[in-house]
Amino acid sequence: STFPSRTAAIRPPRQLQKDDFLVAAHDRESRAPMWRLAALCCTTALQLPSRPLRTRVRLHAGDEDAELCVALTVHKPHKVDGPKVPSPLSSDTAFVGDGAAVLASAATEKGDLIDRAYAAAGPRSEIIPAQTCGIVTCGGLCPGLNTVVQELYRCLSMQYFVERVWGFEGGYEGLAQGKRVDLARVLRKKNVYAEGGTLLGTSRPKIPAAQLADAVEREALDCLFVVGGDGTMRGAAALSEELQKRDSKCRVAVVPKTIDNDIPLIDRSFGFDTAVTEAKRFIDVASVEARSFPRGVGVVRLMGRDAGFLAVHACLAAPGDVDACLVPEKSFSVDALLRYVNEKLDEKDHCILVVAEGVNTRVIDGNGPVTVDGDVGPWLCAQLKANLESISLKYVDPSYAVRSAPSNAADTIFCSRLAQHAAHGALGGSTAFAVGTVNTHYVEIPLQDFANRAAVCAVTGRIFGDLVRSTGQPAFDNDADASCDDSLESPTGGCVVTWDGPSMTGVKT
Repeated sequence: STFPSRTAAIRPPRQLQKDDFLVAAHDRESRAPMWRLAALCCTTALQLPSRPLRTRVRLHAGDEDAELCVALTVHKPHKVDGPKVPSPLSSDTAFVGDGAAVLASAATEKGDLIDRAYAAAGPRSEIIPAQTCGIVTCGGLCPGLNTVVQELYRCLSMQYFVERVWGFEGGYEGLAQGKRVDLARVLRKKNVYAEGGTLLGTSRPKIPAAQLADAVEREALDCLFVVGGDGTMRGAAALSEELQKRDSKCRVAVVPKTIDNDIPLIDRSFGFDTAVTEAKRFIDVASVEARSFPRGVGVVRLMGRDAGFLAVHACLAAPGDVDACLVPEKSFSVDALLRYVNEKLDEKDHCILVVAEGVNTRVIDGNGPVTVDGDVGPWLCAQLKANLESISLKYVDPSYAVRSAPSNAADTIFCSRLAQHAAHGALGGSTAFAVGTVNTHYVEIPLQDFANRAAVCAVTGRIFGDLVRSTGQPAFDNDADASCDDSLESPTGGCVVTWDGPSMTGVKT
């Protein structure tokens, strides 16, 4: 795969439009109130007046040392038409207004343009009632799936008094085949948040949007809640489009999930925190083994097909233990790596390497790209054995163990809140949207905003820089790194890349 050019992705500043809201402060008397307004905006959550779908606000505060520019386009999900009633939630609920928005970035450099915001998530004072709702879990397993299912059911049935909340076994395929699960019967007797996996089961088949829309109409669903990753989100977007063509009032809401953390635009995906905790345990295993034998080398292979977030954060959770972390966003010379490992063995008699599975496409040597035969973990071990003398090699591959664990406390809380905000959004009339956090605030992001985009580790960013300082690893090569669409770095050290073709990940276009 090829990464987009670093320069081609930079967008020119938007020209001020006639309906923009302009505030400027240049004279000394107006700077103080101006900066109070700027500080308010930089809390990342602001209440905008009710305006059409796209709202532009421009804020400019300047002096010799600082400048802040905001020209906002507020991205809001589509709203279905329907009779609204007062929310059944208690009157002391902190309702969210339709004009509430969250800035895409809370951090900016001098002269940067803040040009994007998302609709804030949360309960609305008026709702479009629902009688029947459905829930599906799709794609691979992830810690927290059962928490999301459980809390969707509890919020819908106990707070919004939805009469029927069905689960559908086996993802989209189960929905198409009408494999209903009565969640009231299953969850009335026990809570399932402490269990790994998903009580609804999952699958990966590609079901045509028309077939899914037929199932939605057959089941008379008012809302469908979809829990899944990038492929699942593409399916939900296609389904939403098909339902809108049919003038259906069913609302489609997505709770994004992946342990790879490669969903763009949001702070992080649920289950990632738990996966990092589990992955770190296997780094500890490799470290103990390598330190216990002469010239001990520990190799830990972690998931991360297109993004190295899991490997990076697991290494940061073991400061001083890991000597090199290899990720798909950055190519490496196998010759340079072998020299580095040998130096570490001479220096301290052991070395720990952590490698993400997607690195197999980023290996080079003196002659150019190297074709890795099979999985990169065993391949790398074979290279170490063939080129380094008298090493004691310990290979650790946790594989699916990191994603089948139940969610930890932090992820359980996160999953519960994501589920609640998905329910709030759908009952509030939003459709074709995903819930997530941006700058720690919960938002509703239109599904179309995710199209052909992915999150990757910003290898020129601050968090990857912290990793390099922790491991002490050199660059290993001079090839171009993965480049980002803009300078915004997520709290987990990611950035957004846009790919050509139908794939969000860019690997199979």
